[in-house]
Amino acid sequence: ADPSNPRGSLVGCDSSLGRETPLDDLCFPVEILPHLFLGNAQNSGDKEALNRHKIKYIVNVTPNLPNVFEDNGAYKYMQIPIADHWSQNLASFFPKAIQFIDEARENGVGVLVHCLAGISRSVTITVAYLMYKKKLTLEDAYEYVRLKKANIAPNFNFMGQLQDFQQQLNLVPSKCRCATLAECRCRLLHFMTPTSSRTSPDSGIEFDRFS
Repeated sequence: ADPSNPRGSLVGCDSSLGRETPLDDLCFPVEILPHLFLGNAQNSGDKEALNRHKIKYIVNVTPNLPNVFEDNGAYKYMQIPIADHWSQNLASFFPKAIQFIDEARENGVGVLVHCLAGISRSVTITVAYLMYKKKLTLEDAYEYVRLKKANIAPNFNFMGQLQDFQQQLNLVPSKCRCATLAECRCRLLHFMTPTSSRTSPDSGIEFDRFS
């Protein structure tokens, strides 16, 4: 066995197929759009995977994980110092993150968006990008990412921030009959159901989570 490849033959798995499979969580990074990849902390330090996908830009959505290859100058980093916690304002970083992702894609190179587990924070940034770039509603953007990678679960506060972002972009679903924002937020429950755990798989911090 190759000690540098603990996943064995999975190193070559094609994560860009967009098929929902039990191996989704192993087939990192996942290609969401051409040149846009969603991943986790392990991917950010896997130079072979970065090179394979021509990734030269990396969005690190954590306050304390290192930018592994920052010193060698081969990669351009953006660090978003946000914990996976209900008190955090991730939405304030949406514009800069979108601009950073656009820059990579316009240059024809890959951009990896990662947090610790690739479940909450990085998913939130990725969904926000889809909403802005593809004019998708929150529900449609969330479902698009979920079909690429089944194991996603932004914390409920981040989902609320995405709901507000949807309003800012005037992407109200055509079938929405909600009279108030609070009522409209209840639509999130259409594709989010309560879990039994209050611990984030992304950070280990406890909060009210829906997935």
